[in-house]
Amino acid sequence: MDLDILKEKFFFMPDATRGAVRYLTTKQLEETGTEAIVTNTLHLLIHPGPDVIHQLGGIKKMMNWNGIVFTDSGGFQLFSLLHSKKWRGKVHENGATFKSPKQGNTYELTPEISIDTQMRIGSDVLVTLDDCRDTNLSRKEAEKSVERTLLWAIRCKEHFNREYGGTKKTGKLLTCVVQGANFPDLRSYCAKELVKIGFDGYNFGGYVVDRDGELVVDEMSAVIESVPRDTIRYAMGVGKPEDILMAAKIGFNLFDTVLVTRNARHGTVYTSEGVLRIKNSGMSLDKRPIDNSCNCECCKNYNRAYLHHMLKNGEATALTLLTIHNLTYYQTLIKGLTPIRP
Repeated sequence: MDLDILKEKFFFMPDATRGAVRYLTTKQLEETGTEAIVTNTLHLLIHPGPDVIHQLGGIKKMMNWNGIVFTDSGGFQLFSLLHSKKWRGKVHENGATFKSPKQGNTYELTPEISIDTQMRIGSDVLVTLDDCRDTNLSRKEAEKSVERTLLWAIRCKEHFNREYGGTKKTGKLLTCVVQGANFPDLRSYCAKELVKIGFDGYNFGGYVVDRDGELVVDEMSAVIESVPRDTIRYAMGVGKPEDILMAAKIGFNLFDTVLVTRNARHGTVYTSEGVLRIKNSGMSLDKRPIDNSCNCECCKNYNRAYLHHMLKNGEATALTLLTIHNLTYYQTLIKGLTPIRP
């Protein structure tokens, strides 16, 4: 597989956090036009564990998936879970130590362990461990986050090269995460320092929207202006259709968000005419498909009234069909974007 295609065209990656997109089979996922997915190091480290995945032939064989697999380093999940007090643990200079509330086991995630885990998972594109923080940081704390992110990126790359032979031997790509909170100059500094180290891609980390839900265009532009255009430019967590269009205009070419599938499970769908909420009472007698211009399994075979009925009665089939539609809509949106050449 030629992974350089990731640097040349647009991709939207559904979140297959634990090696699955919820409510879809791998075949159904493929039929939406999806070519790449993103899994998560932290969650797969806990279950089933990287050794189990490796023994089963890697995540792609385990899923029977022939597309591209990114594996996020786990940095964002460490921040969101530990700082929200959902999990017990702490982030420190060497990485993080935490306890899973379900299994009760204690885990350690360092830059080296993150790379080892991603290699055992068998993903195509690895992501360096980063020190993710809240957007509304003080300048001093944001600077600390950037410096730790840079140190961890160096450790990840050195470990990847020393232990595995790097991209040349493995055929895998190594991307990094740009931090800097809501300070454009720190984002630019972090990006430029990461470019000096050298990676296959530069990912916008942290939060991509502000407290009002608006895309942080200034911070994102500062990153794009500081990295090569012939690399992966991944806007992590983007987003709503209009945010993808804006991020693509800025210069990013890879996107992912849980919103697409999560909203589908709650009855919110994207269409060529805007957003629809299938649970609304007005859908109960609506014989139209979700979107007349869509050719997905859901739109070809079922109407809004039937989907409304199933959602109201907790039928899981509705969640599958709406997820198929939302992903098809997003992949169609992505395929309509005009590539930005370096």
